Amino acid sequence: MLQLTVATEADADCIASIHLAAFDSNPLLHAQFPTPSSLKVLHAALSQDALNAIRNGEGCGTIVLVVRDTEADGQIISFAKWDLPGKPKDIVHYDITWPEDCRQEYLDEYHEKAGSAKNRIIGNKPCYHLTFVGTLLKYEGRGAATLLTKWGLVRAKKDNVPVYLESTIAASSLYRRLGFVALDGFSMTLPGKGPRSGPIIYEELGMLKIWEDHETAGMDYWDSSLGITSLSQDYEAGIKPQHVVQAIFDLIDAYKQVQPSVWIHLQPIGEVMRAANELSIRWPDPKNRPPLYGVAFSVKDSIDIAGIPTTTGCPPLAFTPTASAPVYQRCIDAGGLFIGKTNMEQLATDMTGCRSPFGTLHSTFSKSHIVGGSSSGGAVTVSQGLVSFSLGSDTAGSIRVPAMFNGICGFKPTKGTVSARDVSPACLHQDCVSFLTSNVEDAEKLWDVCKGFDKGDFFAKLPSTRPTRKSKQLRFKFGVPPASALEICSLPFKKQFAEVIEKIQKSGGKLDDLEWNPFADANELLYNSSFVMERLTILPEGWFAQNKQLLHPVTRQVFEGALARNSSAVDLFKDLHRQAEYKRAVEDILTFEEDIDNETDEITLMIAPTTPFHPTIKEVEEDPIGINGRLGSFAHFANVLDLVGIALPCGTYEIEDVFEGRKARLPFGVTILAGAGLDGELLRVAAVLEEALQDVGQEE
Repeated sequence: MLQLTVATEADADCIASIHLAAFDSNPLLHAQFPTPSSLKVLHAALSQDALNAIRNGEGCGTIVLVVRDTEADGQIISFAKWDLPGKPKDIVHYDITWPEDCRQEYLDEYHEKAGSAKNRIIGNKPCYHLTFVGTLLKYEGRGAATLLTKWGLVRAKKDNVPVYLESTIAASSLYRRLGFVALDGFSMTLPGKGPRSGPIIYEELGMLKIWEDHETAGMDYWDSSLGITSLSQDYEAGIKPQHVVQAIFDLIDAYKQVQPSVWIHLQPIGEVMRAANELSIRWPDPKNRPPLYGVAFSVKDSIDIAGIPTTTGCPPLAFTPTASAPVYQRCIDAGGLFIGKTNMEQLATDMTGCRSPFGTLHSTFSKSHIVGGSSSGGAVTVSQGLVSFSLGSDTAGSIRVPAMFNGICGFKPTKGTVSARDVSPACLHQDCVSFLTSNVEDAEKLWDVCKGFDKGDFFAKLPSTRPTRKSKQLRFKFGVPPASALEICSLPFKKQFAEVIEKIQKSGGKLDDLEWNPFADANELLYNSSFVMERLTILPEGWFAQNKQLLHPVTRQVFEGALARNSSAVDLFKDLHRQAEYKRAVEDILTFEEDIDNETDEITLMIAPTTPFHPTIKEVEEDPIGINGRLGSFAHFANVLDLVGIALPCGTYEIEDVFEGRKARLPFGVTILAGAGLDGELLRVAAVLEEALQDVGQEE
């Protein structure tokens, strides 16, 4: 039987011993006090501190409680230290001369960060503050910590005063069950346990329990859509960004059991909580909040974020940038919450998602089918509902392909309209910063935030001189690849695509016979011409010859193939001339005609399956380069021709694989392409078609 009492002076030394035993697994304790002699000094200090608090009683603003086990001769098994509302508390270690082997800097950093988090949450308002609770390991799980915590909750409720505490991530679930909500947090980088171990990220959450009235009841929990519009409505209704962050990290933690290598870098939850709380403080008025307020997002690990290593899926070439990419910063400035950097194809050289040293991901629809790349991890985070959107890049289809294989939207704006500065390139002339979202509306909101001329991006385009206006009606006609080009598609894809064409026509689209040859010819330029040599420019001078053994075998093969071409400058100029020829031809095919008098405009589009089939991981392992090339049959030409495109999900189709007792279904999708600079018009058409196409194949 457990018995809670106020501690006596005779308990002080025992309390200190329990403190050290209970926190023995805590890395912060051993970072601050790394030697037996320093721990001995700490034990003495804790004993004296407990003794002082016990002697002075509640009058000093602190109370020490213990739990005894009556079946173990009244042994103390747990203790808690509460700071009571009304009086400021002194910090113990400031009055102690610590030995030289004590790491004072970690003590100071902890108290500064913990104090700042508390101040951001509750400021100078009176509260009950649970500063310590510890239980002997052999007695954990018997309810002693809950008993000690509830003591403060009962008193606080009677006084109508909030309760505050700092919690480790592991212990936070206990406090959440008792009604506490994480509202802020912090992290510290601590030394590893041994000379060969890397640094440890230590995290704590600042948690608060308030006494709800009928208007706020239920507003401390969130379980809804991560769509940007839906989130904004939830925030207006009173949900806090911290509630969303907690739900997201719960989902992330659960999904690690399915795919543990989604994240290359996951932000400490304490840091994300801190950022979320700062949003709440900065923009309390819902009417004045920025467009991405509290919207969680992931970032492909080729996009620089200051202080976080950029690996581009290749650890030997990793570096830690001192500045963040403008596209990332625009999202942060618009109120976005950065969650982490995602797994990707090594050096963005592939569209299968099977060339990462951090682990191969699979489609969120099937464990045996590929995820797509190179923005593979980002697609998983959006498809699985771990974030609202993901920043990535698209050279040959690296946004559009994983979008289709995971049933989401992939928007590739006009090249050069979103800054690519501080984004590690794949092929600098063809790269395009792009977005993964769950719907077209979110893609447009994100594009509005991120677009803009960046003089520091040498490939940025100047703003369009075409007058911006939104016609009352936007008609569209469209072409599709000829039957001969579609022969490469699998039978399910042919069937799905035929149904898509029918639905688009029923939605107002006019099918037209458009010339396909310029698209097919441009498709060959990206990887079957001298253009592929640009891949080699991303590597430091001489690096490949000396370090190629460090690369993934297939990545190495790609670079060796590029070198083997022995392309000359003459070859390159000939290919540039061909590119210009194809671009000019397509300008006359994918047109935009304005009728200002009648306020009716017409846009011509090209619509094709995003890929011709969906291979398994095993199939890619058997023919990695061949399959990658065939996947790009309708994707490689987009940036070569300077087009804008969006990959739309178009329902699912049944396969023979059985999952949970029934046949599995895989996603299908198409890419809709328009001429350069027609991003807004394309998004208008995509928004019209989105709902009509979402149930393609559902009548099987």
